[in-house]
Amino acid sequence: MKILLAGNILGQGGIQTHLKWLAKALGEEGFEVIVISVANQLPSPLDLQDIQQFQSDQVNFIFCHTQERKKYFVSKIQYLAKITTNVREFFPDIYLAVGTGWNLFLPPLFLGSHTKRIFHEVMSGFVGSWRHSRWIVRWCFHEVIGQSPIVAENFAESFGWEKQITAIPAIPEPLELTACLPQPISRTVELGKAKAALFSRLVPHKQAFWLVQQWEYLKDVLDELHIHGSGPEEELIREYIASQAIGDRIKCFGRYPDGQAYVDLISTYDLTLLPTVGAEGAPLVLLESMACGVPFVAYGVGGIPDYGVNNLNVLIVAPERWRTDQARVYADVENKDKSSEQGNQSFGKTPVFVSAIKQMVHKLAQGEIDQAQLQQFYLERYSYSVLKKLWSSYLCNQ
Repeated sequence: MKILLAGNILGQGGIQTHLKWLAKALGEEGFEVIVISVANQLPSPLDLQDIQQFQSDQVNFIFCHTQERKKYFVSKIQYLAKITTNVREFFPDIYLAVGTGWNLFLPPLFLGSHTKRIFHEVMSGFVGSWRHSRWIVRWCFHEVIGQSPIVAENFAESFGWEKQITAIPAIPEPLELTACLPQPISRTVELGKAKAALFSRLVPHKQAFWLVQQWEYLKDVLDELHIHGSGPEEELIREYIASQAIGDRIKCFGRYPDGQAYVDLISTYDLTLLPTVGAEGAPLVLLESMACGVPFVAYGVGGIPDYGVNNLNVLIVAPERWRTDQARVYADVENKDKSSEQGNQSFGKTPVFVSAIKQMVHKLAQGEIDQAQLQQFYLERYSYSVLKKLWSSYLCNQ
């Protein structure tokens, strides 16, 4: 069976990780796979080096991009024509789209009836406006896969999708393959000695800067807070840490590693945090934390609540209504200082996320968190071997 995976595979992120490892998994299961990158940019040397480990006799990658800025419209047409030509020449049995963007959804319109068109929703399932490109899915795709049951329900409701939606998780970096996972043991962490970390893109809706601003409420229950990631808020966070003279306990390290170095880094922490209020799917970083046996606290947006089903070793809290409303404002605010100031408004109340961190710290101090059980939860539900079987079984039945 021929599978064509379409999406942006350039750079670092959940979609990129999922596309590359899904391609590898399907190739190992005997599918003939081509991954076509629909990003409007050239691959960097780092991108090309990374892709090499995923190529095989069964898996190949094609990069499509626009180069001519002065003749943007003509370039765009040529770009879409190139994608369509590659798709037709491969003559896939299944066109599997992952992500968003018109470049992703227009080529399938020119495919014949031989090709089954499937969309994997890795965002929250909600639609921002009637102009969004995902509306094409409703009219021109045959099947939809949700990244989690909640995401599947959201998509069906938002887009009026009447057919059944199967829920299959995206594939995170399989740390059990790319590294040696620790063997966590159940342990207690003295109150006030816990080390917490955030691993994320540093953009307003992820609320890394907002989290740093809550240190006055957290300094008595946490020993240190570390921020790992890069993005528009990175410099803002560094400046705030310096201005408040709290660099001895809060640190911003920039981009974090992968593979064994990533596992070793996560494993040094007692808990990870993700106060995102954006339109999330089900962030893979939370799976990676569980893989290392490290509990997390997260706002329950998008598909994140599904990670807490039958999982007593994490805390997922519903965000305040005003905070999710503010997340929509973030998308329209270009001035990062202004957006961060708005994101810090709390109307005089302690945010539930701060309260949840304190609750998790007390659980760790009282020995109520089973780190070994948490890692087993990941291995039984989200490991590479488990997800490879789920994807292979689903596609074989199409």
